[in-house]
Amino acid sequence: MTPRDRALRIVEQTTGFLYYVSVSGITGRTDRAAADVVDNVAWLRSQTPLPVCIGFGISRPEHVRMLAPVADGLIVGSAIVRRMAETATKPREQVLQEIGDYAAELLAAMS
Repeated sequence: MTPRDRALRIVEQTTGFLYYVSVSGITGRTDRAAADVVDNVAWLRSQTPLPVCIGFGISRPEHVRMLAPVADGLIVGSAIVRRMAETATKPREQVLQEIGDYAAELLAAMS
């Protein structure tokens, strides 16, 4: 985790949005997002008007339900790429349907 004094220095020099890395290690390879991410992002949002987007390790609806209330955006990358790789031998329409269903499942978890 980035120490808060360093996070403040980053905030002061950032434009656009902040990308909060929710786990250390390999992206998309976690079974649960850390609960302390919620507290850390809530604190970070109190320090800046910039949007805070959370990425790394977000791959399940329960991650989305936990993080969406404190985030301005959630970034899901590796989980989608992994699903695409797993479906590489299937017809294009089926791949699109499976990826679309997965994205819809994550979106539904936001409400």
